Amino acid sequence: MAELRKDPILGDCVIVAPERAARPFDYGQHGAAASAICPFCKGNETATPEAVLTIPNDDSTDEWAVRVIPNRYPAVASSAPELSTADHFKRTPAVGYHDVIIESPLHEHATQSLPTAQIARVMRAWRERLAVVSSDDSIAHTMIFKNEGIAAGASLEHVHSQLLATSFTPPEIEAKLAAGKKHFDQTEKNAWSEMLARELADGSRIVAVTDQYILHCPFASRFPGQMCLYPTAPLPGFEATSDGDLTLLAKLLKTALKSLNDVFPNAPFNLGLHTAPPRDSRRSSYRWHLMITPRLTGIAGFEIGSGSWINVVPPEDAAARFRDTIR
Repeated sequence: MAELRKDPILGDCVIVAPERAARPFDYGQHGAAASAICPFCKGNETATPEAVLTIPNDDSTDEWAVRVIPNRYPAVASSAPELSTADHFKRTPAVGYHDVIIESPLHEHATQSLPTAQIARVMRAWRERLAVVSSDDSIAHTMIFKNEGIAAGASLEHVHSQLLATSFTPPEIEAKLAAGKKHFDQTEKNAWSEMLARELADGSRIVAVTDQYILHCPFASRFPGQMCLYPTAPLPGFEATSDGDLTLLAKLLKTALKSLNDVFPNAPFNLGLHTAPPRDSRRSSYRWHLMITPRLTGIAGFEIGSGSWINVVPPEDAAARFRDTIR
């Protein structure tokens, strides 16, 4: 059973989920043999839990294009018995939602290989499922994430992403919410709007701009080649994104991932969709965003020991290389 443990000094929450160690691993298998054993491929639906959401193929409502299922090896449980709690070492059940979003009925292993229309369907599934789990009053935070490549933490190569909704707000998100609220209280301006305006004026870290979205390499990127994609409108929640804007977002995300692969061939990466917590009073000063983090270097002793980061590729250099591939 997954437990939520609170650090007795810092107060940070850690999920302890030993069941996740039993996850299957098939990375590196391709073709017909892979699809025969892959639980995510079309025809193998009985190998997974029943779907909680399906997005149909445009050509046939009987055929699924995206399938959302409960994770068989969840980091959190939908319900759990109470745990004994000591005064100092606090343990509570780790409850919430942990879904797998199967992004194609075919055994694709690279998101950039999916058609733009299919990536848009995946994002529809993200949006619709986020709206459902956010309506649960016990949920404090929701996040969509993707691990692509062994070094990024993937165990199955079939393209998929995951949704993890928790009863607590992670410290990174808490810090962003607090900073955004503080900035607004002091200036009556949105911190993300001001940051993006300055990035656009500077231009050296901008990768691509459309009427709806901005793709750039953050000024204080923690990892080489890290990119962040923001809406140009000050929208706190991804759940409000329209179908038309999802198509435009899918096109830009595909462009970003293709550029990443052109500059750093076959680089594993993590993708995170950060959307404002559903009932947090500070959500109006937040802005949703997609973070693409290539895993080109490992996390070593300094990063683990200090929580600080060393980036060996200046974001200005990475952005210039990405822009060149897009041109």
